[in-house]
Amino acid sequence: MAQYVLEILDGDRAGDVLPLSDRPLRIGRKPGNDLVLHDEKTSGVHAEIVGENDRHVLRDLGSTNGTFLDGRRITEIVLTPGDTVMLGRVRVKYRGAGSAAAADGDLAVHRLDASRVPKRAGALGLLAALLVLGLLAGGYLWWQGRTTGAGDGAPRPARTEPIVLAGNKVAQALAACEAEEGWNLRAAGAGFQVTSRAHTGSGGFEAARGAVAEAPDFAVATLQQPLSVLGGRTLTVQAFARTEGDGSAAVRAAFFAANEQNPFRFRSGAPPQQFSGWKAIDAVLAVPPGCDRMQLELVALLPAPGAAVVFDDVAVIEAGAAQPTELRLEESKQTAIGTFAALAVRSTDADNPATLLGVLPARVRSGLAGLHAAGFGALSDVGVRWSVQASERSFAIAAEGAEALQLVFPAEAAASVLVRREASGPFEPAAAEAPGQAQAVLLGDRATRALVQFAAPVACSARLGGGLYRLEAGAPAAELVLGFRNERLQAGELLRQAQRHAQADEPGQALAALRGLAAAVPHDSEMLAEAQRRRATLLAAQAEAIRVLQEQLAEATFFDTRGGFARVVDGLDEVRRRHGEENLEDAPAVAALRAAARRRLDELDAALHGNERARLEELGKALDESRLGGLAGLVRDYCKRHLGK
Repeated sequence: MAQYVLEILDGDRAGDVLPLSDRPLRIGRKPGNDLVLHDEKTSGVHAEIVGENDRHVLRDLGSTNGTFLDGRRITEIVLTPGDTVMLGRVRVKYRGAGSAAAADGDLAVHRLDASRVPKRAGALGLLAALLVLGLLAGGYLWWQGRTTGAGDGAPRPARTEPIVLAGNKVAQALAACEAEEGWNLRAAGAGFQVTSRAHTGSGGFEAARGAVAEAPDFAVATLQQPLSVLGGRTLTVQAFARTEGDGSAAVRAAFFAANEQNPFRFRSGAPPQQFSGWKAIDAVLAVPPGCDRMQLELVALLPAPGAAVVFDDVAVIEAGAAQPTELRLEESKQTAIGTFAALAVRSTDADNPATLLGVLPARVRSGLAGLHAAGFGALSDVGVRWSVQASERSFAIAAEGAEALQLVFPAEAAASVLVRREASGPFEPAAAEAPGQAQAVLLGDRATRALVQFAAPVACSARLGGGLYRLEAGAPAAELVLGFRNERLQAGELLRQAQRHAQADEPGQALAALRGLAAAVPHDSEMLAEAQRRRATLLAAQAEAIRVLQEQLAEATFFDTRGGFARVVDGLDEVRRRHGEENLEDAPAVAALRAAARRRLDELDAALHGNERARLEELGKALDESRLGGLAGLVRDYCKRHLGK
């Protein structure tokens, strides 16, 4: 193993150098440690350094105040020459045994040993010593001027080398954010520029909003080439940032597959933050199954003129604890996949592999509107993540803290949209972009057919464009039903019942079975289309019978015959009896037609009864005069019972 040492940079032992070997080196405040640090923030037994396979590994031993490397708390790390680790309040540096000792800056100030200054002519030697001291003091003051400011009163940190992080998947030339090469600084929005303001090194990336009112209120920077990743691994995405004015900063990852046939893109990360000074922001994310590429995104929100965000020192490392989501439905075999605040549902159809492409907030605050309108939105932007639970045939999706959800489907889902307005109501066709108030919305076809159900009726709206169908619902939770086996069996039985009743010339019972089929929880589109064809055939026969009766009414009106009106009334009564009032296509029109025929029939009957009553009344008088009172009473009783008197 190469020779390495540990140099103490702070405290009463600053400048001490300890050689490292294969033997473990314990570090802590207690006297029994190999390296004792007299610092109250250092734990009794704080950490250890052990040799493993020609390398040194530093492990935190459960310290109270933690062990930090480059501002990031660590539990275990393989040391790289030049690493400076903070143990409590004491810094120690890991370096090669032959490398230069750590200095406070580019210009080191050393003590002068007066005994080593030659004594020449008394005053001359003293003058020479004072001259040397003056030069050294001048150099020290010059360095202080570099590190504390140039007379403008604004403190400036000492310029340091860019952070080099072991295991960083981002190449060091890109991670340092010193130049635009390798970056797409204008991926979306206002874009970033290279700036001399930096956390370390000589530059960083800055996004700022000027005074122009129409200027974009966000900026996104990405790598020109995505990173290769492995599904199921956990990554920590990190960057140092500072915000000014109303600016906010976020670091995110977008996971996807190199295979263009895989349509999923999982975007998630840390919510936008505001803070003063430089701060490390990070997100711990698991790579979703099926993904082998990751795009790093630096996001700046710039809601008002004067807002600015600066990024520097970015990193993507395999670290942290997170698990991807992969839940499968037993009935439909579809799978929910995702990470943290990103979720999708994969179908079993090779030609249409996506059922649900993503879940987003339906409404965001004004500062996020531009970012989301540009297609760079994520559920994590509003500080919300989803939860999902799988049953045998559905996924229950909830986003706690969100007011409303946007479910993103492939555009093909809009080809068939049926809506159930309330729990007990039937499914009705609806305009794809205006489903309206609904408790359930049925989308899509065949293997990608999906039913979105809510706990109560909610306001729904939708947008179709860019190959996507975005369904927005005023609820933070929904059930995505993807298995319809029982409903399909039930619908098939109802369809067979309708066929049997139609063959037996029982149109009412056939229409009732088809109505029950349409009101049931959905079935496949082919069965629905067959049900609609049969219903159309039955209703066409119903409409033809009513048309014939309308012609008969017109004929009865022309000839004004009682028999004609009576046939119309009897015919309409038969239509209602055979089909059922609830199955009439236009029940009010049928009722109006019957009322017209009944009214004229009553008028004709009234006129006929009047003539008959007059004759019988004359007969009754004649019988009275003939002293046949009994017969006269029978005539009057007949008139009362049958002719209204």
